[in-house]
Amino acid sequence: MLRRALLVGTLALVLPGAAGAATLTLRTKPGVVPYGGTVTFAGELAPAQAGVPVAIYVQAGSTWQLATQGVTQANGAYRLGAVARYATRAYAVAQVDPATQAASPQAILGMRPQLSARIQGRRVVGESLVLTGRLLPADSGRLTLTLGRESSRIRPGAQGNFRVVLPASFPGRVRWSVALTPKAGYASVRVARSLRVSGENLALGSRGRGVRALEARLDDLHFLLRSVDSYYGYDTYEAVLAFQKVHGMRRTGRVGADLWRRLVRADVPSAFSPSGTHIEVSKTKQVMYEVVRGKVAKVIHVSTGATGNTPVGSWRVYRLGPGGSLNHMYYSIYFLRGFAIHGYKSVPPWPASHGCVRTPLWFAPGFYARWGKIGTRILVYP
Repeated sequence: MLRRALLVGTLALVLPGAAGAATLTLRTKPGVVPYGGTVTFAGELAPAQAGVPVAIYVQAGSTWQLATQGVTQANGAYRLGAVARYATRAYAVAQVDPATQAASPQAILGMRPQLSARIQGRRVVGESLVLTGRLLPADSGRLTLTLGRESSRIRPGAQGNFRVVLPASFPGRVRWSVALTPKAGYASVRVARSLRVSGENLALGSRGRGVRALEARLDDLHFLLRSVDSYYGYDTYEAVLAFQKVHGMRRTGRVGADLWRRLVRADVPSAFSPSGTHIEVSKTKQVMYEVVRGKVAKVIHVSTGATGNTPVGSWRVYRLGPGGSLNHMYYSIYFLRGFAIHGYKSVPPWPASHGCVRTPLWFAPGFYARWGKIGTRILVYP
């Protein structure tokens, strides 16, 4: 908050030949005025005279402009009003007689800018929200938007108007504010609100911005997808399954309010063995991690042995089977006898194989290209 500065002094100017010294004071009320509000300029002329013309001048850039004018009362006092449009300096001049003027010391007039802001749009994950507003005066300081934990600069136009397109990336209640860091002479102002964004129910076949937001978040968390393409295909379904498995949720492959909430709070999964570069398979979670230097690089939905016979332990790739086989095993990476990681046409959310680790067909060639090397370490956890 600015402090009002009142500079009350003695005669500023007395022309030669004046019989005595006339003094003029100036006060502003309020010291900090809202933009567009009325500021009152008041003071006294001494010695007191009635009907003396008084003019108030305000600084506008490098020039001074007449703001208002009037005359003194019998006791020498004057009281004049004007509309405030910017923070400024002001002084008063009294024409005591044709040969004599008295000028007051300068007074500082602070201002509280006018700031408005609101967010419009469909408040659904994936849709765009539009922040609109106005700052008056437009050049009264630096304007900052804070949305959740993110902050960015707003640059109003010459008339003070601004418009910012915001992505509705996550569901839930989000705090937002627009705040002014003021220039000298201006007071700080802030508009703060909250908004609630909801997530649509999504499933196989869904399309649109909500799907893209879902895919982008899964990709951020390293759940593998073919692409972020706004279509809820089998790769999106399988990434959702993998997420549900990792977080102990029902394995539906569908997205509802609970999954959206989990997505907001989730982090990239941690490797079971946080060192080295290797493959990890969890029989409990029915997922596979590609681990690079101790960090999970990719998470994929898999299905292990229906009878629990997928061998637990630390293994090394000893044989490779590129392409397909008579058993419909695609791009096989063998780690013990006939046990392998391979693509398969059916990868349900539960253990269903004869003992191998099944992966989706679309995933198998890329996985084979990355990890199909003799000696690759494979860790299978119970």
